[in-house]
Amino acid sequence: MKYSQVFLSEGLGNEAPLFYARRRQEHLKDLNSLCVYFSVQNENQERICQNPEFLYLTGINQGGAVLVLDPQAKSEILFLAKKNARKEFWNGIRLGLPEPHIREITGFENVLPLEEFALWFKKRIKGIKAKHIFSNDIKNKLLACKLEIRDVLRIHLAQRVVLEPERIALAKKAQEFTKNAFLEILPLIAGYKNERVLSADLECFMLQQTNNGLAFPSIVAAGKNAATLHYAKKDCPIESENLILLDFGCRYNAVCSDISRTLPASGKFNPLQKLLYNIVLDTQKFHEKNVRAGLFLEELGEEAWLFLEKKLKERFTKYGGKMKRRYKKKPHGISHLIGDIVHEGMSNKDYLKEPLRPGMLISNEPGLYGYFEMEIDGKHYAEHLGIRIEDDLLITEKGCENLSGGIPKEILDIEKR
Repeated sequence: MKYSQVFLSEGLGNEAPLFYARRRQEHLKDLNSLCVYFSVQNENQERICQNPEFLYLTGINQGGAVLVLDPQAKSEILFLAKKNARKEFWNGIRLGLPEPHIREITGFENVLPLEEFALWFKKRIKGIKAKHIFSNDIKNKLLACKLEIRDVLRIHLAQRVVLEPERIALAKKAQEFTKNAFLEILPLIAGYKNERVLSADLECFMLQQTNNGLAFPSIVAAGKNAATLHYAKKDCPIESENLILLDFGCRYNAVCSDISRTLPASGKFNPLQKLLYNIVLDTQKFHEKNVRAGLFLEELGEEAWLFLEKKLKERFTKYGGKMKRRYKKKPHGISHLIGDIVHEGMSNKDYLKEPLRPGMLISNEPGLYGYFEMEIDGKHYAEHLGIRIEDDLLITEKGCENLSGGIPKEILDIEKR
């Protein structure tokens, strides 16, 4: 590919333009008025981070582009900036006009200069029958007009959050890369004395396998640090008695993985750590068993957290265990959608109250965080810790498929390495 970071082809090679065209045609069916998608505005950085909705519909990972979907005219138009030799000197070759074979490359019959968009838009809205139009950037000044500008994201996400077979294959590949990185780290864990070094190695093992980068900055938190949910500091010593929480994942093409594992720095869990770890692990298995299409994540999550609290009483507090937590029963959601971004779906998480559909990918991540102490076999144990175990579940008609099932999480599998 002669272009620099321009296309994410979903692994389809020359078939990618048709694949994205099918997505756009499906999206057009859900629109009742003109829709304008803007690409990322600022790409003056080492690596471009495209608006995921624009990328999903075009595969074009660069700025200087606008997509118009017009259900009234039954058309789609791509506006592209003119090629700029000076910018390409700095950032590599970009897609632009004039460009030989532009229609074959992009899958668009209509490709117009970006400089013509403003005038084209003013003329087009005069013929709009609806009183509104849609956009992924409702505050964009180029949309100034008398019509209502509605956010298209909810309509868009209804399509995007269900993975097609092609993206399911990509998700499985991202899981494979994440698993490989974890298997590289696991036998070395006792040798790490600093969170920063462990984080660097974990991310390096993932980046060696994919050109598409990390799904998110990894969390590597030892001991008390693991009780901070989005711990970002990553520069503290690792003590041999610590548990280490790893939250990590990579991106393959456009799809993310999101995995958490909790490991003993010494290579062996002490009795208190083992007891609490198994409570979290059993909760995760309980949630996985319950998940299936047609059910609601909000209700499933409540059931899982109640299960965890029940097991805490049966196995921990009943036998004299004491704890201090900065929350009561629910530290965070047990599941979120995963897809082209690691926390997929509407930011207000409305999807928690909507039925799960086959093809959705969700996390399964119960956790336990705080200070715990207990006497076990005549010995007193006390420590601050955080335990989280996270897998990625693909929703099916009859239940779910655990895409992370091959990443070790049983105590025996962790300790024997």
